Amino acid sequence: MQQTGFTTNVWPNIILLYADSRIAQLCLSLQDEFDADVPVLLLLVIADRRGMSCEHEAFDKFLADAASWRELVVRPLRTLRRAMKGHCAAGAETALRGDIKRIELQAERVHVARLAEAFPVSPARGTREHDLADRYLIERGVPGEQRRDCLSLFDAVITRLAKIACPPDHQHTKLDPARKTTAS
Repeated sequence: MQQTGFTTNVWPNIILLYADSRIAQLCLSLQDEFDADVPVLLLLVIADRRGMSCEHEAFDKFLADAASWRELVVRPLRTLRRAMKGHCAAGAETALRGDIKRIELQAERVHVARLAEAFPVSPARGTREHDLADRYLIERGVPGEQRRDCLSLFDAVITRLAKIACPPDHQHTKLDPARKTTAS
């Protein structure tokens, strides 16, 4: 399966998804409660929507590689930014926290680019429509009903975004509304 469009469009699609306050709140909750890697989760939701598949062994290696970058680069920046929250009184301190937040966002963007480039696509062979995101949520320990609710919210937001981005008289969208991530 061709990855070029996926690699190019994954960051803008992640930004579109995360701009929805319900998705942002859900992702932060999953991050805090289950130590979910938000860029990984959103990338997998998008990959599911594109009908992409990944063999289990390659998927596990992909997640391990993603965790490595997250632990070495993203998490320390996030920890520092969060630790500074409420402790920045002077303008220079607030500006420094803002700079760290921008660097953290840039680190996540690089993280997503690395993930998209390294994504181990394999031919889809009867995989469930929500396979990748659901596998990740299971791996993070998210209970069944909560996983279904998460995937349903992703579906609802993607469907809404697709309708806005591509009215009914157009056939193609970056986030294909025909593909569902909802668990059965």
